[in-house]
Amino acid sequence: MTHKGERWALLHVTDKTGIVELAWPLKELGFKFIADKGTAAILRQAELEVSDVASYPGLLRSLAASGETGIKEEAGPRAPSVELAAINLYPLAELAASELSQAETLSYVDAEASALLRAAARQFRQVVCLCDPEDYGPILEALRQHGDVSPERRQALAAKAFHYTAYYDSTVAQYLGSRWEKLPQELVMGLRKSADLGYGENPHQQGALYALSGARPWGVNQASLVYGRPLSFNHYFDLDTAWELAGEFPEPACAIVKHGVPAGAAVSKSLAEAAKLAYRGDPRGCLHGTAAVNREVDEEAAAFFAEEAVNCIAAPGFSAKALLALKAKKDIRLVTLPSTLISAHELDFRSVAGGVLVQGRDHQPLPEPLQVPSKRQPSELERNSLRLAWQAAKHSRTHAAVLAHGGQTVGIGSGQTTRLDTVRLALQKSRERHPILADDFPVVLASDGALSADHILEAAAAGVKAVIQPGFSSEDEGAVEACDEKGLAMAFTGVRHFRH
Repeated sequence: MTHKGERWALLHVTDKTGIVELAWPLKELGFKFIADKGTAAILRQAELEVSDVASYPGLLRSLAASGETGIKEEAGPRAPSVELAAINLYPLAELAASELSQAETLSYVDAEASALLRAAARQFRQVVCLCDPEDYGPILEALRQHGDVSPERRQALAAKAFHYTAYYDSTVAQYLGSRWEKLPQELVMGLRKSADLGYGENPHQQGALYALSGARPWGVNQASLVYGRPLSFNHYFDLDTAWELAGEFPEPACAIVKHGVPAGAAVSKSLAEAAKLAYRGDPRGCLHGTAAVNREVDEEAAAFFAEEAVNCIAAPGFSAKALLALKAKKDIRLVTLPSTLISAHELDFRSVAGGVLVQGRDHQPLPEPLQVPSKRQPSELERNSLRLAWQAAKHSRTHAAVLAHGGQTVGIGSGQTTRLDTVRLALQKSRERHPILADDFPVVLASDGALSADHILEAAAAGVKAVIQPGFSSEDEGAVEACDEKGLAMAFTGVRHFRH
């Protein structure tokens, strides 16, 4: 069989979108077709003549060697020289998050199509490589107008194909092995764009949200906008912290975050009361912040949020009456997420120039029981407040110091270069926002790192009654002595929570 002078297109697609609309104009341009079984069936229904991939066992070798000489042909009919290849793969990322067995999931890994796509992309000077149906139209237009595709566009399409296959491979890799005794020598991330954002942190920066292939199906990547304008880069950034902080608590809780830092957090018997306490813990800090709650927003909670200036509210759900009340509010975004669960096996990535810092995500729970090195044991009221303050400090920026009064944070210091500055900032904010605090609840302090005697004395002078900190540092002895001298209770967690 001779193919000299003939134009051939390889069509091997799982996503059949636009494939017939691509094939008919190609036929008018003189192309003949080779297709896999599924694609061939669609094309034949459209009354197009198609040759089967199975008829050409040497197709992969021929495609990989396109434009090269001296290549030995495989046995069987000689494979034609392909000018255009439209190939896409099964959406494995969706399967990886499903309930299929491992064997069933791996049966969808299409090694043949993946290899053909790589081979076509490698030979982009001779083969126009298409992996995205959105590129069909522009390429057809170029072929109609110019009879060819420019080298620059060919190279761009090849790069897109290699990104596409890399994402595909990384999905398989992450599905098979996402738990390691130590971080692996090679690490791949499969990212797929979930949303284009208006801009990044600043208007001059581009921004987009990408979902991590194989990630838990209930993270921020699964946020669903119920009402309002699309979320911005900064909304997503704040939502990540707010959602995980609110999800730390079994009781109704609310966390309000701004610029990635908790501004207020509270727990209570009702969601409405938790929302009020969180916002009123620092009204100026919570202004235009992102709020997250761990219960469905009911009418009472919505009535409070409708009166206060928050830009975004995230919840497991909203009642019909709550939606009605909140939709009347100007410039509000309402978001639902499917679960407050967290995954201990996810990784945390921090971009640096020329690379990425990688670590496990900090999902270490508060150890129980707490170790108490001070002479005085914390009361039950103090213990409850210490737990709240500790979780808020865990999600704040290092150095972090959090004051709590009952089920409410009343002063959060975060991101300072010295811990004493952070403690002083938390105390100053508490004095400004809450010059008078009821005596029914003691004020407690949490720190994400070790405290010294100076920190304790500063806190005691401001009325702090109990302290929680990691402990196990060279300054513990002095800190405990200061607590005993001033009558404070101190609890050690044994866990440090730096967050930069």
